[in-house]
Amino acid sequence: MKKRPLVMLAGASALALVLAGCGTGSNSSTGNATSSQTPQKGGTLVSALPASTDITWYLPISNVANQSLYNAQMNEMEYWPLLYLDNKYNIDYNDSIAKNIVASSDGLTYHVYLHNNYKWSDGQPVTTKDILFTWNVIKAASASNAPSPWPYVDANYGDIPNGIKSIVANNDYEFTITLKKPANQQWFEYNGIGQLIPMPAHAWDKYPNDMTQELKYLGQNATDPNFIINSPVDGAFKLTSATDKEKWVLTPNKYFGGHKSTLDKWVLVYEASSDAEIAAVKSGAVNLGYLPLTQYSEENQLKSSGITITPMPNGFGYFDVTLNMNKGSKLGSVFSQLYVRQALEMGIDQNTINSKIWHNYAPPQYGPIPADPATKFLDPKLSKPLYPYNPAKGKQLLEQHGWKEVNGVMTKDGQQLAFTLMYPSGDETVTQTAELEQQDWAQEGVKVTLKPLPFAQLLGYMAKPTGWDAASEQGIAYSGSYPSGDGIFQPGGLDNYGYNDATENQWITKTTEPSPNEQAIMKTFFGYEEYTAKNLPVLWSNGSDNLVLTASNVHNATEQTMDPAFAIPMINYIWMSK
Repeated sequence: MKKRPLVMLAGASALALVLAGCGTGSNSSTGNATSSQTPQKGGTLVSALPASTDITWYLPISNVANQSLYNAQMNEMEYWPLLYLDNKYNIDYNDSIAKNIVASSDGLTYHVYLHNNYKWSDGQPVTTKDILFTWNVIKAASASNAPSPWPYVDANYGDIPNGIKSIVANNDYEFTITLKKPANQQWFEYNGIGQLIPMPAHAWDKYPNDMTQELKYLGQNATDPNFIINSPVDGAFKLTSATDKEKWVLTPNKYFGGHKSTLDKWVLVYEASSDAEIAAVKSGAVNLGYLPLTQYSEENQLKSSGITITPMPNGFGYFDVTLNMNKGSKLGSVFSQLYVRQALEMGIDQNTINSKIWHNYAPPQYGPIPADPATKFLDPKLSKPLYPYNPAKGKQLLEQHGWKEVNGVMTKDGQQLAFTLMYPSGDETVTQTAELEQQDWAQEGVKVTLKPLPFAQLLGYMAKPTGWDAASEQGIAYSGSYPSGDGIFQPGGLDNYGYNDATENQWITKTTEPSPNEQAIMKTFFGYEEYTAKNLPVLWSNGSDNLVLTASNVHNATEQTMDPAFAIPMINYIWMSK
């Protein structure tokens, strides 16, 4: 699972993001999560990782095998982002190391100004020297022949590194990026500049004249927590001890230039199962946890124990049903027909899925941008379905194109509209969703066979061009990247499985091109969004929330601090009472 620029998501509690985000679902309870009280000093915040989730990587930049959201959530509390996105998916310069970005009107040059109050935990200032060190490491680690464990996972996103003509330090707190060709300023800020997380040059730049040796040095230490324990950090917390598959202990960095934590400690704990995690919350061993919707029956007992339940979106992105349109796949040529995808979309009853299966914690979604969390990127026109649930109309659409029901299955030219639908196993709510989709599509004469699989195995099938038909209850989280289809729906994109539409490709390209102002940028973005919603590169489905549990002495776990959009919660704003 990748963090930036894109993340593959699995449905429901299999990837419950206990540390990610806070939404405003219909059943939200405010409880003790308030910021109106005066913060107190002290306390140990104990957060539960999702079941069977481990921390495996300790550098702020990663390779593909370790691009876990959970690695990033801990690491970016130690190595503070150059650009922090708030819960509305806007750049929050108050909580970023960057103070401001001034882009040229032609989208070719970018002047980045840094706050001058950020320091490493050894007292050294964070300067452009650290930015240039990061840039040199990223540039070298992006090469296909970079030494193991590289290459860098985000190579080729956001014009990094090949679209960069130069990065020059103007002084300790200002640098200039010049591109080889103009870009959409907003797109490059999110996808390009956002990758430049400062790394401590004075401590890690051991081989300034030999980047191959430098990459080997960093790669050899990337999975060693003791390397980070003995390294300077510029984030809100510093790792002080780590025990694999047990716990990670962090303490506040006294030199941190942003909002300083009042906690004594922040502890991340490994949980072998969801049952074990719930038991730990009930006993008080964990005071920031999560409630899987499969265990929703625990809700009243938890509330009666003084525990607050807060719904939080499962990241900023979308869930879908992916159809295999690759050449050579069984139904590739059929799924490539827009009217077929439209008919199948009409067979997904998102309202019933939300209310009857997900307890109103899975709001419907009709395009690539979710309504929750609310952001400027949602086109108001897409707050209602373009293809409302209507299996009778869906069946009629198929019949208008020559399909006829034969022995209960729509058939055309000897081809049956029958396929196997994979979905992530292990979660009853996910299973029930797939079963309801199967039943509703049957009303259209579409025969679906269900196939539950472990998420990793499901991804393994989807990585192959043939041998599978469709996959449900998985999707994409943007996780800090510009939320257009760049890197997603174009050929070779993360969620492209044979879909290839020239107009779609043109719209995506437009979102990366320069625009004269914010209004023009959003006009282009909405054009892309509307076309994508209508053209159905995937079938849109409900995005499920997570239910975050907080003990009565944990405060300020709000939408702003937990930040579902960026998926990097600001633990430094959470405090505890005695």
